[in-house]
This record gives sequence, structure tokens and C-alpha cells, in this order.
Amino acid sequence: AITSGQTVALTYSDPSTADDSSAIQDSAGNDAASLDNIAVANNSTVDGKAPAFLSAATSTDGTTVLLNYNETLSGNTADTSHFSINLDGEPASIYSIAATGSTVELTLASAITFGQTVSLSYTDPSTGDDSTAVQDAAGNDAASLTSIAVTNTSNVDGTAPAFLSAATSTDGTTVLLNYNETLSATTADTSDFSI
Repeated sequence: AITSGQTVALTYSDPSTADDSSAIQDSAGNDAASLDNIAVANNSTVDGKAPAFLSAATSTDGTTVLLNYNETLSGNTADTSHFSINLDGEPASIYSIAATGSTVELTLASAITFGQTVSLSYTDPSTGDDSTAVQDAAGNDAASLTSIAVTNTSNVDGTAPAFLSAATSTDGTTVLLNYNETLSATTADTSDFSI
């Protein structure tokens, strides 16, 4: 189909020098003249532009990476195998993918933590427009992405608590360990310690 914004030109060649029925003719049998590269007014409303990538960011809970595009995407999208995500330079496992509105949402097997460096790549599976790619509702494939930086908005703590000090209680029956942050209510078993 001719898409919106394309330049359209037409050439028509009269098949013979004589008036005959295999040419464009009027009702009297007179052949119309040949046309050479004439401009055609393009009134097409068919979308022919690929969706443009705008940005990528993590969710605050660190479980997803969200890719934002400039237009509504098709609900059919690329398989997870066409994406790769690196966390601090190491590959991360992508659990699932969904396209909703103008966003592609990649759900990860493990949460991204605060402060990690996140990058993403996407490979369009073919050179043509196809339904196994990130594409808009008209079927125009989005371009591949190579090692783009993802804004990390995760607030998931990924830093281990740091030991600060240890002291006994005044009655000598307890050893108190002091860390730099609040600890979980569940902790190591007594068999994990020795004095």
C-alpha cells in the first residue's frame, strides 16, 4: 500500500502509435497520450512510519524494564529471545514480555536493585515488517536497539548490611551485633555462630 507521506509518481505508456482498445481511450476510440513521471496527490492515511523508541526505565520494584515508544504498539510483539538485558555487565534472565499502549514491558526473573547499571538490546527478527517484532498497529517494525542505557528507578535494596561493631551486654549473657541498617526479623540460626 502507498503510505502517508510517500512521494508518488506515475508513468503510463500508450502501447501503440495507433488508436486501439488496449490503451486508455475515450468513447470515440481515441487513445490518451502517454504520461511521464507525473506527480500524484497522495491522500493515503496508511501509517508507513516505524514506531520511534523514546526511553527505557526500570519499575520502582525492579521487576520490569519498560520501553516507551512514540505511538501505540501492536499487542503482538517480539519474543523474549530478541531482547537482552545486562545488569552491571552480566546477562539477566527475561521471564515474559507484553506490549500495551505505547510501552513494551519486559518482566525479569529477578529484581533489579538500586544502583545497578542496566543496559538493553533488541534485535528486530527480520528485515521486513512482521508480527514477530515490536511494531505499531499498522505493522511497521521498530528499529533494533544496541546496548541502550536504561534508567534505573528501582528502590530495591541490593546492598548487604555492613557490620559495625560487637559488644556484650552488661550482665555478660548476650553478644550484641550492630549493623548499618535495619535487619530482617528472621536471622541466622544459633548454630551459625561460635564464641
